[in-house]
Amino acid sequence: MRVSILIAFALLAGASPGEVVHVPIKSGVALKPGQSYTATVDAAKPAEIGWLAVQAKRCSTNCVQASDLTGPMHGSIATSIGASQAYTPAAGKISIEYKNVSREPVTINVFRVKRTCEAEACKFFDEQTKGRPLTFKIATFKSITTSKDESYSLISGTATSGRPFTVRAVWWTDDKNAFRLSCTKWITGYLDKHTPPESYRPYILAGTAVSEGDIVVLKSIDGCVPNAPHYGVEEKNVFK
Repeated sequence: MRVSILIAFALLAGASPGEVVHVPIKSGVALKPGQSYTATVDAAKPAEIGWLAVQAKRCSTNCVQASDLTGPMHGSIATSIGASQAYTPAAGKISIEYKNVSREPVTINVFRVKRTCEAEACKFFDEQTKGRPLTFKIATFKSITTSKDESYSLISGTATSGRPFTVRAVWWTDDKNAFRLSCTKWITGYLDKHTPPESYRPYILAGTAVSEGDIVVLKSIDGCVPNAPHYGVEEKNVFK
């Protein structure tokens, strides 16, 4: 589930790596203490919906609680500025309750988040693809080529099983400045310095495979670890 806390808020127009647009659902919703507003939107697939506090005086506490009325768990999140979250529809609709849980009046804008990705990596997969966990236990690196925008690298080598591999490792998609794990510096260093493979094997590259075939596309990378013979992972999720 994707949750974004709106620490800094902006409508990004024409940004090169991607674009985030807030499409209004209901603007200027004034909520007295204890008052709530329910937004119901038509949706055929999961959608990211959020809110932003826009009153002159900023909330001094987590003033608005957003609760999912669509799902069976009715999960909620409360913040002082705003937040967005991905919701799954039921019967073609998504319903979210926004409640003022503070002692101050609050005015909010409710919106739908539309994200586009123009990073070079995005042409290789559909953002809606969930994929599966996949870990490469690497014995030897053969080559690495990184895209001009540094959103992905094409990496080849041999797994500890002896099987050759080629993987597109996606370092970021719609937000170049977000926290991301990129292993290009170390892998490039091994190759440029002709580092003996025994100095780093097995090298762990772990993430989510969203496309598999001759070239695997690996995103949401959460593991770049050299010399990790005891790296814990289920065998069914290991590239062999």
